[in-house]
Amino acid sequence: VQNRPSCSDVQCQKGTTCQMVDGRPRCVQTKTSIRRPSCSDIQCPKGATCTVLDGWPRCVRVPSCGDLRCPSETSCRLVGGWPKCVQMTRSAPALSCANLACKSGTTCRVVEGVPRCVPPKPTCATVRCSEGTVCQTAEGWPVCVPNKPSCTEVRCPAGTTCQMVEDWPTCVPKKPSCNDMHCPAGTTCQMVEDWPKCVPEKPSCNDVHCPSGTMCHMVETSPRCLPNKPSCKDLRCLKGTTCQMVEGWPKC
Repeated sequence: VQNRPSCSDVQCQKGTTCQMVDGRPRCVQTKTSIRRPSCSDIQCPKGATCTVLDGWPRCVRVPSCGDLRCPSETSCRLVGGWPKCVQMTRSAPALSCANLACKSGTTCRVVEGVPRCVPPKPTCATVRCSEGTVCQTAEGWPVCVPNKPSCTEVRCPAGTTCQMVEDWPTCVPKKPSCNDMHCPAGTTCQMVEDWPKCVPEKPSCNDVHCPSGTMCHMVETSPRCLPNKPSCKDLRCLKGTTCQMVEGWPKC
């Protein structure tokens, strides 16, 4: 089975760097590429730590005994940095929130086996994120994540335009249009299969001078000089008669 090509198989020119686009390695100009954010770019709130999920840094809450409900006769303890329910010693009575009165704005929770008064759980309404980040709720916890880059932040070189490719701003060559074409006299620009082309202008009666007694008419998209239909102006009737048009022809 042939291995799929990757950036390790590509040597890009100076000023460009390899990126995977549509599953294939491509050399993209370094000036127009944007570095993907990492955990060094964000600050997590207290009680949370940064981890990279789906290529994006996210603040994930560190689990504690406050997240664990232990059954009767057990108590929460941190074992290896993780909360676990362990059997209580019968000699020591279990501590609970029943014996603790908390101040207004706080609530009692058992933290690492000890009842404590803690402030309410933070939300995006109470969290202020730094510039360039936005608050999102992940697993019931507010986290500040970097804003996804957009074409408004990218300056593309001449002859290219920014488009979102796989949710990432990329400078791609502009498609030519009739605005970029200068057609010679007697031709006009038209888009043919998404490409501008100069095609001969179709003749019209404005381009034709018909001889006397004829008039220009478009016949099957072509201008033609046809004889004028006679009218009562062209007919002299005898005395006692008058001219009338009968089935499109003058008659006395």
